[in-house]
Amino acid sequence: MDQPFQKISILSCGWLGKPLAIALQQRGYAVKGARTSAEGVKELQEAGIDGHIVVLRDGLPQAPETFWDADVLVINVPPRNRERGVQAHIEEIKGLREKLEATGIKKVLFVSSTSVYADVDGIVTETDMGMPEAPNGAALREVEQLLLQSPAFRTTVLRFGGLIGYDRVPTAAVLQSQRRNNDAPMNVIHRDDCVAIICQLIEKEIWGEIFNACAGGHPTRYQYYSVAAKAFGLELPEKQPSGQQSAKIVSSEKLKQWLGYKFIYDDPLTIFDTPAAGER
Repeated sequence: MDQPFQKISILSCGWLGKPLAIALQQRGYAVKGARTSAEGVKELQEAGIDGHIVVLRDGLPQAPETFWDADVLVINVPPRNRERGVQAHIEEIKGLREKLEATGIKKVLFVSSTSVYADVDGIVTETDMGMPEAPNGAALREVEQLLLQSPAFRTTVLRFGGLIGYDRVPTAAVLQSQRRNNDAPMNVIHRDDCVAIICQLIEKEIWGEIFNACAGGHPTRYQYYSVAAKAFGLELPEKQPSGQQSAKIVSSEKLKQWLGYKFIYDDPLTIFDTPAAGER
């Protein structure tokens, strides 16, 4: 079928990027995927994806020029601030922006996170400007602006909630951990919804916008763990007293209205309904 953009590069092609690449290829796009090692590239090639080694550094990224031969770049590189500090990720994206401004890429989709929001009580939307206390969230907010403000390309920012599904479901160790935020509402999204939303944003040419993307259901953490424990036949420890915590609910109404999107897993608890229990 005819597509407005034929060539898409994905930086990088891991837990989310790899199934995204496969889905885009199935829709007729020519896709390139980035990994940081030869082993990672081999994994992509075995899945039928054109793989390239791309490494972000302070300064310009290291990558073959063929990787930048694209109409759209999907940036899916989470901060690794615990290992290197907040500023390292910001400097990497500065270098990436400089590189992009020298290429023919005119459309960028940046995968961000709802951690950019402050911990508040109540509903937050894309217009909320309160800065988070967490270093990762503050770094992501700065990185978003670096990309949005470039005059050379148009960026759409997609703020995902916590990623769930497949191997990202509660384990026995997680269920046994002593948590005091049992009553905090969860803002999460299944990987299948992530992939579908990115595909639709590209297909509908929606650029220069910011969207939240979380399931409409917001179970408490203890509700979520209780259903997971029952599905997996695991023991759930006694509920701990709740500590001081916010009751933040991230709204995805803007996304639903712009795309007419209906979540595959709008109730996160339903991922445990199938025998595979969320594809664990």
